Amino acid sequence: MEPERLVDPDELEQLAKLLTDRRQLAEQYYARAGQLIGQASAGPMVNVLRWATNTPADLLNRASIARAAEKGGDPLIALTTFGLTTSIGSVSAKEGTRLRAGLKAVLDKNKTATPEERAAAVRTYFAKLKADERSWLAANQPALVGGLDGAPSNVRFAANKLLIERDLAHEQRELATLKATDPKNPQIPLLEKRLARLTEFQQPRITGDGQSKPRQFLLFDPANDGRVAEVFGDLGKATHVAVMVPGITNRLDNYDDIAKDGQWLIRDPKSGKDFANTAVVTWLGYDTPELGDSVLPDKAQAGAGDLHSFRAGLQAADNAKVSLFAHSYGTLLSSKALQQGTDFDAVVFMGSPGLGHNVESVADLKLQPGTPVFAMRAPGDWVSYTEAHGKDPAELAGIQRLATGRSFGHSQYYMDQNVALRNLQVVLTGDGTKQAFTGSPALVDERFGAGFARMLVKEMQSRVPQWKSGVLGAALEPIIKNVDPKLALGAVAGGNEAMVATTILALKQSGLDGYFTKEDIAEIIGKSIGELSKEAPRMLKARTERGWLL
Repeated sequence: MEPERLVDPDELEQLAKLLTDRRQLAEQYYARAGQLIGQASAGPMVNVLRWATNTPADLLNRASIARAAEKGGDPLIALTTFGLTTSIGSVSAKEGTRLRAGLKAVLDKNKTATPEERAAAVRTYFAKLKADERSWLAANQPALVGGLDGAPSNVRFAANKLLIERDLAHEQRELATLKATDPKNPQIPLLEKRLARLTEFQQPRITGDGQSKPRQFLLFDPANDGRVAEVFGDLGKATHVAVMVPGITNRLDNYDDIAKDGQWLIRDPKSGKDFANTAVVTWLGYDTPELGDSVLPDKAQAGAGDLHSFRAGLQAADNAKVSLFAHSYGTLLSSKALQQGTDFDAVVFMGSPGLGHNVESVADLKLQPGTPVFAMRAPGDWVSYTEAHGKDPAELAGIQRLATGRSFGHSQYYMDQNVALRNLQVVLTGDGTKQAFTGSPALVDERFGAGFARMLVKEMQSRVPQWKSGVLGAALEPIIKNVDPKLALGAVAGGNEAMVATTILALKQSGLDGYFTKEDIAEIIGKSIGELSKEAPRMLKARTERGWLL
């Protein structure tokens, strides 16, 4: 159904005022008619009076919605989609100014408060508002309340729907201009990807049992790479909630991959329906690093406070169990947030590059006593092998390592119909039995080259400034992934020398050769290949007994 056409709000307000002014005259006519022809005969005029009484309020509502729509989006649909009243005409311009100023005063007063205190203050403010005032803020101040931790979820959903509609229109105009004036501009493919995501956000989500549900966003910020947080399920009624924190190279343009993981997580593999009383939140609420700066902790430190605030403002059912599922660089960010006091009932780390060099055991996370902590590391997950940010949680004391089934590499922990996903669902819902990891904990028994990668990265990082670590990581990646298995068996003539030469070239091309002498590199390569030699027995056994793929 096409949305109702919105007209000039000034004209609507003038008409409302005219009807209000004329209502008193209509009342006088009705009273006089009753005297002349009797109340019964004058009865039909009651309908006119009722119309004259109700219509000005309706016109003012329409004017207020039309005024909000001038900024973009359809406030009427946004409000009704999430069960908010559209009767916002009763909020005058003066009252709107008061609402906006009152909310900003609350935020200013709690600027240095803890995330929990700030979220509580926001909740208290909204609890005192009337329904029309909450709707007015969603329609007229979406940028202020859309990502406001502690604000009611439906207010944030409506506000972010408007923000998405506005950004979609803006990006469409920008793309059309570029195609008309500069058709070879390299920004065009990037804009097209973003438009695809924004268009998807406007479409309903289909649940496991075929129901059509509007997309629900607790955060939408299109600036730079973009930030977004989406809810799957009924958050207000959920007694089991998962907050998913992704890692490197995730952004608004490729958010559909994270959304798919969220859909798999909430879907019951037995019935195919979404789990009852369960919600999943995908939190892409920080500026994720690219591969080059993923070895720096800066963005994790910057985003930790945002995750803390988001968790403090999350509004689920009373006594809901909220679990944290962190992947890749998101595990480092989550570790820092946990150390700040962010409250979760269970924690799972997946494919972690380390939880920070200060974390030696689960005790260093400063969790509430009894909080269960789990870790997963799939075979071939090079991010975990490098330990770029400290010890792998899969090897830390006090953390239970879970099985990953058919998962391989860095990005298959949410793969459907697999042990890793089922383990996550058991942690989320509390229903079922988790399958623990039962293999050998030794890297040499898990994946060829894992020990080599860990030694190489560790030794190289110790010799360059931290701010150069990102460049170093990019230089070492092809060396790590292309290491020759025959080196472990000593079957490559001049193998060490060739590896030294390859490394010197990679460092020179990256501008890092000044930090190493040839002797330094030879020593590091020797140590790293020494780790490979530890894998020779496994390789020979696998080759002769199981045909292991290396």
